[in-house]
Amino acid sequence: MKRRTLWLIAGILGVTILVTLVLGGGGLALLLALSALFGQTPDVTSVLQAAGLVALGIGLGIPLAVQGWAGWQERPSRPFNPSQTRWFWLALLPLQLILVALGAAVSLIPLAPTLLLPPIHALAMSIPPLLVLGLVGWGLHGRGGSRREATAGMASGGCLGMGLSLIGEILILFAVIVIVLTVAVMTPGAAEQINELAKDIRNPAWQTDVTKMSNLVLSPVVIANAFGILCIATPLIEETAKALAGGIVGFWVRPHPARAFLWGVAAGAGFALAENLFNGAAGGAESWVVGAVTRLGTTAMHCFTSGLVGWGCGQLWTSRRPLRLLAAYAAAAFIHGLWNAAAIGMAFSSIAVLAYAGDLVRVGLAGFVALTSVATLILLTLAFIVALPLIALRLASLEERRQASEVDALDRSMLEPIEASTL
Repeated sequence: MKRRTLWLIAGILGVTILVTLVLGGGGLALLLALSALFGQTPDVTSVLQAAGLVALGIGLGIPLAVQGWAGWQERPSRPFNPSQTRWFWLALLPLQLILVALGAAVSLIPLAPTLLLPPIHALAMSIPPLLVLGLVGWGLHGRGGSRREATAGMASGGCLGMGLSLIGEILILFAVIVIVLTVAVMTPGAAEQINELAKDIRNPAWQTDVTKMSNLVLSPVVIANAFGILCIATPLIEETAKALAGGIVGFWVRPHPARAFLWGVAAGAGFALAENLFNGAAGGAESWVVGAVTRLGTTAMHCFTSGLVGWGCGQLWTSRRPLRLLAAYAAAAFIHGLWNAAAIGMAFSSIAVLAYAGDLVRVGLAGFVALTSVATLILLTLAFIVALPLIALRLASLEERRQASEVDALDRSMLEPIEASTL
């Protein structure tokens, strides 16, 4: 009865997700259309994000509502085993390449990005999470859980995980701003400098001065806060938020490690889907192709770290080893922080190359940091893509042995009374 109730709740949440996000995205699209009627050209980023809201609501809300209703009716769900539908999963990679090529072509045509890029964006940003999840499902060979559980995991990561992460990160950012302003006010002369900086920021001439803008962005205070928020606070918040729904359900279901690993990977895929649809639109049409290509690495990172935390939850439920869960969570947060550090390093070093174009020493140092950061991101992406199916294969093998040992123990328990009676 508890499981039926959980699936009923999931179905209701699916309907809520569908209605809320589709109405939100449709409302934003309507506002952009109205602004166009009054002569304002719609921002491509806003158009893509509106399409992302609608796509996220449809892509996560409808499947969760359907699977929740089926779970409430206690209909059986097939094991999540992509090898049974291999042609669908094999078609995703060439489809992604075609979509990226189409997006690149559309981005170069005037006015076309506003009209044609949104559907391409929604599809191209949705394929990487499906590819990574399918890779893990192939390694598990159906021993990690059902399609229904994978659907629920994606919805939990994409909606609950993303929502809680945004709230937590906004609170952290607000706290950092308050602390910085408090310290600045208590420092002699800092108030005058803040007022002067506020006037400069409002000055259009100052905004177009690359050197002054770069000096502000590359200041030690900005860099230190960026690394502190994105490399420490953000990983801790996001890894907790992604695993929260699976951890709560685990109190009733008590999943084994392979099943918990799939739950975690699915939650990471859902979180990456939401992040892809919104962050992938941040650069507009000019940098859309770069975003579409690099989202695969970010998706693999989210799936790997969430799967690691999921495995730790499985160890807690089956082996009563809380230290393994803590170690898995710490490792996931560290890997996530390392990934963010490389991404931030690449961004700051790119700005530094432009800002210090006349200084060969600084440009050389910034270039070295940029190359190191890019190499780190590439190596981590390859490591995630290789490690995920290998871990899945290992967990599937252990689960097969566990099931075999349980069958042997059951057979022995049934034979013992018969042997005793014959004696």
